[in-house]
Amino acid sequence: MIVVLFLVAFLIALSLKISKDNSACALSKEQTQTIKGIFVITIFFSHFCSYVVFDNWFDMPMKTYCSWLGQLMVVPFLFYSGYGIFESVKKKGMGYVGTFPKKRIIKTLVHFDLAILLFLVFDFFFAPEYLSLTKILFSLVAWNDIGNSNWFIFAILCAYAFSYLSLRFTRGNLVKGFILITVLCLVYIAAVSRFRGSYWYDTILSFPLGCLLSLNKEKIMLWGHKWGLWISLTLLSLLLLILAKTTTFPIPLANSQIAMLGLVLLIVFVSMKVKISSKILTWFGAQVFGIYILQRLPMNFGKYMQWNDQNIYLYFLFCFFVTVLLAVCFNKVTDWIDSKLF
Repeated sequence: MIVVLFLVAFLIALSLKISKDNSACALSKEQTQTIKGIFVITIFFSHFCSYVVFDNWFDMPMKTYCSWLGQLMVVPFLFYSGYGIFESVKKKGMGYVGTFPKKRIIKTLVHFDLAILLFLVFDFFFAPEYLSLTKILFSLVAWNDIGNSNWFIFAILCAYAFSYLSLRFTRGNLVKGFILITVLCLVYIAAVSRFRGSYWYDTILSFPLGCLLSLNKEKIMLWGHKWGLWISLTLLSLLLLILAKTTTFPIPLANSQIAMLGLVLLIVFVSMKVKISSKILTWFGAQVFGIYILQRLPMNFGKYMQWNDQNIYLYFLFCFFVTVLLAVCFNKVTDWIDSKLF
């Protein structure tokens, strides 16, 4: 596993390009897709670690890396989603907001439910426990799972709904819309915390942070022109991240929120001076949904076959390549469905 981590790190290092000022492309589609690619690979590593037991020291760095990062690995997806939505509203206006129910919420749910059907087929043949109709129905809206990952989909669907309701209510006023989205995210935290663990809600505020970046993008990008200011802000972001990871605050959620803010700022500031250009990582960034939602299928199958207790390296290769294959096929199917429905 340490070899796998080294290969990914080497790939990232090869793709780095340092420039005096990269502000113009810091938030470009290519840059954000590449960063998403890094983090979706990290999510794969994290989920894989939950299926195996590492006995050798050279396997432990992967588990340590994933454990240290924790829920932060999903932050870029929520953050860039909020940013992208506000950028699109700026360019397309209220007409774009009107497409939200169909092209954001329903489309995401259709893709998710298609994946759920695959898990249902798997569970029919291999699941050891009976699935009630109630559990299946709730799994279709991501409130329950049937062996799949679900909480992130539930969170992003809610974030989309909050964006639609807020922007409709404020008639496209982005400042007021941002405030209302933030309030609704806080309500989400209060409500969901009564029924689910903290990982369901402790990253949701990264979504309105992305909206806030869009509102102040021009001013923030100017900070990258001044080396002294840029270095200070980058170090401060890193300090926030380290502080949140090494200190236990008495206020609930304080650690996760400070860590989330630190990571978001660190990504933005580093992107101002560093360009990551990798076709491989960009490709993974374009396959986020398929990789995220389908990776547990080969992992669950391998666990059923007890491969996770035999040779974890062959099990890893099986899970990785089957996940990639499933994601490619899944994207082709969803592209066809989108062309017919959306």
